[in-house]
Amino acid sequence: MDPERWRRLKEIFEEAAEADESGRADFLEKACGEDTDLKNEIAALLKHHKSDGFLENPASRAFPDLLDSVVDGISPGKRLGSYTIIEKIARGGMGIVYLAHDERLDRQVAIKMLPKEFLEDSRQKERIRREARAAARLSHPGIATVYSLEESGDDIYIVSEYVKGRTLREVMGGSRLTLRPLLDIALQTARAVAEAHRHGVFHRDLKPENIMHASGGSIKILDFGLARIEEGERRRNDTRLTGAGMFLGTPAYASPEQLLGTDVDFRTDIFSFGVLLYEMAAGKHPFGEAGYIATIARILEGEAPDLTREDPSIPEELDRIVRRCTRKRPENRYPDMQALLDDLELLGQTCGVESKPSRAADGNKATKGPRLHPLWWWQFHQAAAGFGYYGMVYPQWRVKQWLGGVEGSLLFFPLLAAVMIAANLRLHLWFTSRYYASELARQRRKVSLWIRSADCLFVCMLAISAVRIHTMHAVIATLLMAVAIGSLVAFTLIEPTTARAALKDER
Repeated sequence: MDPERWRRLKEIFEEAAEADESGRADFLEKACGEDTDLKNEIAALLKHHKSDGFLENPASRAFPDLLDSVVDGISPGKRLGSYTIIEKIARGGMGIVYLAHDERLDRQVAIKMLPKEFLEDSRQKERIRREARAAARLSHPGIATVYSLEESGDDIYIVSEYVKGRTLREVMGGSRLTLRPLLDIALQTARAVAEAHRHGVFHRDLKPENIMHASGGSIKILDFGLARIEEGERRRNDTRLTGAGMFLGTPAYASPEQLLGTDVDFRTDIFSFGVLLYEMAAGKHPFGEAGYIATIARILEGEAPDLTREDPSIPEELDRIVRRCTRKRPENRYPDMQALLDDLELLGQTCGVESKPSRAADGNKATKGPRLHPLWWWQFHQAAAGFGYYGMVYPQWRVKQWLGGVEGSLLFFPLLAAVMIAANLRLHLWFTSRYYASELARQRRKVSLWIRSADCLFVCMLAISAVRIHTMHAVIATLLMAVAIGSLVAFTLIEPTTARAALKDER
């Protein structure tokens, strides 16, 4: 659906929703004219716009009659090849999931099958084949393992790992999660999504129902039924399965470009992940309002509310991550899932949540460690500058002794004051960034002028001292002048750059 058609649909829908039900049919005839497709779309929206839970489910679930027809004869005790059906555990518009027992390997498995009405639909069969291919190419503890794709006559089904536990929706239970479990779930999920992206697979339907919290605390991503394989011929085949302007997915967790039916890439998963983060932290959907049409409109046009206003104890860094994930334009989001994961891992370290290595081994290559985050370099600069400033107190004390009298004191004590101010405040910021990240932005605003003034005084005292003693102690004078010039370059050029990179989007 292109933006202009969406705006027209929204305007007509809102007017029709406010109109008396007895006159809606006539209103739609006049408003839509000969555009029958538009009239039918609005009529369907009007029929279901008060249905509870529509936003949390795929669009096809708004029509329950599609789900009443399950695969004939699949009941407890029924055999499918070497699998014995135990019970039905889930159903949706694109498949029905059963718990089964694998007789050959004596284990429980999950079997996903097409509903009866789709068994002769070649496009739906290709989608389930694509889901199996997408998930089977991924080997990660955070992604449910696909064991096989079975076809027998008209039947086609995926056999995969059975994950016993609760969905993320059940874990949240309509309330917010505390920071430690939130970050644990977010980190595990982000690592799994990043691994999928590294193999050219993006999910396109990340939501609480597709994330399982296993009994041991591990996270598993399920249901790659809308996944896309981003490479060569497979990508072209996948595009033909959806088609231009066609929306598939769950509206409440879809990116703006996904809702508009335009071409999407891995950044649609980043948007959905941002929505999940907000919902875990705030206990409610960032774009949710009464009626799904309003939620879709806010996803397309609005911004996620400030998390820290929902709860002041939420770190500002988490709010920054969510806001960057949920930017309307894909190019304004994180450049890739690994960059997002790096930020989450740094936040986890700051908050005391244990972080595991984020990069999986690639073939026979050794596993790479996580990239150093820009904030690490900024922290290093603050600590190095703080201790470096202290290191210059002794050379300046020698200058005082060599010059003696009032002149020596005038060069030493102002520099000592500059060191006390600049070094202590820089180390204060370093400590805040490590242990009270949510306070960092406010503290930087409070002390930045003090630090910059002390930096200038420090450089001036060193430069003047170097000039005064260059004929008496050339080596020390050279050291003082080098430190003065280096410090000037550091706080005028280097520090602003590291701060912009490390503390971007800071409020």
